[in-house]
This record gives sequence, structure tokens and C-alpha cells, in this order.
Amino acid sequence: MKRWFSTVAALVFFSVALRADITLVQTTTVEGGMAQMAAQAGQTVSPTITTKIKGSKMRTDVSAGPINVSTIVDVAAKQLIVLRPDQKTATVVTTPAASASGAPAAAPTQGPSIGATVKPTGKSQVIDGIKCDEYTFSTTVDMSTMGGGPQMPPEAVAMMKGVKIIVSGSAWMAKDAPGAAEYVAFQKTLAASDMASTASAMSGVSLPGMGEAMKAMASANGVTYLNESTVTFEGEGQMVEMMKQMGPMKITSKISSISTDAISEDLFKVPEGYTIVKQ
Repeated sequence: MKRWFSTVAALVFFSVALRADITLVQTTTVEGGMAQMAAQAGQTVSPTITTKIKGSKMRTDVSAGPINVSTIVDVAAKQLIVLRPDQKTATVVTTPAASASGAPAAAPTQGPSIGATVKPTGKSQVIDGIKCDEYTFSTTVDMSTMGGGPQMPPEAVAMMKGVKIIVSGSAWMAKDAPGAAEYVAFQKTLAASDMASTASAMSGVSLPGMGEAMKAMASANGVTYLNESTVTFEGEGQMVEMMKQMGPMKITSKISSISTDAISEDLFKVPEGYTIVKQ
């Protein structure tokens, strides 16, 4: 169950021919909704996200208090690596997934269907001296399409019937920011790849529509300099009622620094001393 919700969280928060490198540091604040529960439990809800792109590779480091997770995406190798420094483990998934005998891997559990729309508004503003164009977006995660399986016990599937998670808001895209061309090139390469299948293999859950959602988000050319979104729940049932009582969750992410300095290839490899777990 925890593994499944980690997958959903990644979706909510959750998009090469040019060879220059780019490093983006992004600060995020979360208010309302589940953020209140996390704060009461003493957990941080304002992570710092550092993204490094080098050609067809991307590394994302998420620092959220005691929890630090790094994700490495290698589009050319069709590989996804998740590093857990606290556990010294590296979970490695390669697409297409196959068993040791060479036979196709077992079909993943049916997951939620995902849809996304991105539209320009024609509005612009200057943020930190950089011109940004506004796009509105909406992502819908329909939990009612989920099926049972090893990752989802029957009681969990029953809880999700008729439940939809809606993430909507505005994104201010900077087309002229340093490294923007390399960022856009990578996003389009990622959207055109089969990395959605890799994410499904890692979670053990099929994610219908994820590939199309990635393409929709990549259509907004530029670096996402400022993102303001609201997460709401629709449907019926105990979980939805609880989330509605807590109110919408508001998420604001903003770029605090951009660098085009060279990035070492070592950052896209599993560090020495880590235990490798293959899926």
C-alpha cells in the first residue's frame, strides 16, 4: 500500500541532441490538506528539489528533512534508478522488463488512468528578470480504473472506487532562461520514450495514459520557473470525505537558481557501497 501511494505522489508532483548541461534548484511549499497532517507528525512539507540534466540523462535529488531520495533517468538506456542514501540501496529498473529466462515479465496490476491538458493563456510576466509565459494545466488521476493484485489488496481497491485526484493550476514557462533549450530537448525526448513503461515496472502497476500525459506537459516549451497548483479529490467514500474536510492542498514550486556548469558523469551512476536491487 505504501509503495502504491509513493507512485501516486510521484505522479501528482508529479516532464537530445544538444549536449550542454543544466542544473535547476527548486523550492516547494505545500499548504492545506495532507500538509497539515504531515506538519502535526513533525514531517517537512517544503522539499528542495535539485534537477541535473546531461544529454539524455536526468538526476533529481529531493531533500525533505530526514528523507532524501535521488532518481536517475537514462532515456537512452531506458533505465530508471532510485537511490536511498539512508538505506544505501539502488533500485534499478530497465525497460523492457523480462525474467531471467528471457520470457516477458508478468503483467503489472491495473492502475489508475491519467489524463492531462496544457493550454497557453497568452499572458506573460517577468520573474527574477526572466520573461515567463503562462500555461494552465489540469491532470486527472482516475482511481476507479484500478484493479486488484499483489500491489493492491481488495479492500484498498474498494476504497478507491469512484475517486479522482485533480491537480490544476498555472505554470510560468521561461523559454529564454539559461539552459532552456537543453531542458526542452530532454523533456521532449523523455515524452517520446518508453519511460512510462519503466515507471509501471517499478511500481508493479500499469498506468494507462501516463505516456500521453507526459507528452502534454512537454508541449509547454520552456523551463517551469513558477508552478502554482491545487490538489482536490472528487467522488464518494470515507477517504474522499476525509480529504474534503481537510480542504484543498496548495503547492507552489519556484526555481531558485539555474546553472549551465559542467556536470560529472559520476552523478548518473550508482555510488560505490550501495546494494543494487533489480526489478
